[in-house]
Amino acid sequence: MTLTPDEFVNGIFSLIFALISVVIGITIISKYPKSKNRTILLVGIVWLGIVSSWYASSSSFLVALITDGDGYMSAPPYYFIIGVVPLPITAFIWMIAFTDFLYKKNQKTILLIFGIIGIVFEIAFFSILFIDHTKIGEVTSPVDAEYEFFVTAYQLFLVVMVLITGLLFARESLKSKSPEIRLKGKLLIAAFISFVLGSVLEILSGFSIIILIVARLILISSSIEFYGGFMLPKWMERLLLREN
Repeated sequence: MTLTPDEFVNGIFSLIFALISVVIGITIISKYPKSKNRTILLVGIVWLGIVSSWYASSSSFLVALITDGDGYMSAPPYYFIIGVVPLPITAFIWMIAFTDFLYKKNQKTILLIFGIIGIVFEIAFFSILFIDHTKIGEVTSPVDAEYEFFVTAYQLFLVVMVLITGLLFARESLKSKSPEIRLKGKLLIAAFISFVLGSVLEILSGFSIIILIVARLILISSSIEFYGGFMLPKWMERLLLREN
């Protein structure tokens, strides 16, 4: 099966975003042995997991390129497992990091709630997948899938959760007297807003390849902002932090 120009562009940008996200996630994780900061380890893992939808798209694209075939169109469960299964795990890990920083007293209760939601979702997902995978969704091209309400509703729930908790997380940094920490807070706010905006535009990308490209560029910027918000490398600090 020959990829259309739109599918090729979609696949390339999906692959670029996935690769950048993997590099950033691993880079953040690599700082843990020296810092011994559990939050650093957790947020690195979170960024690796939160982009799982694009792993499904980019890996299907690569399979289509290598085999000159249809990617995961003939094997939809692979697409769904890669793209969906990591999400509840990622959400739970994110809530550990979030409640380590805020609402520590309620951490056990919050984690119990998200743990139950995640387990119920995973059980329901695999049950539906093995009974009739079309009830999960349809892989519409070598680089795209349309999910049914069950998965879409959970994805929307996660998007709202990430936006709210991310902004709360970043807000605490803005209260600091340190210019560097305030800058980290601003970058985190930009990262979470960019991720949500890019994800929403991705949903609308069926209307235009231009919208898709813009969505992926915003998502790529969210990766860089996320990295800066937690690690703030010297080059970024010099570029963005102006001394009066």
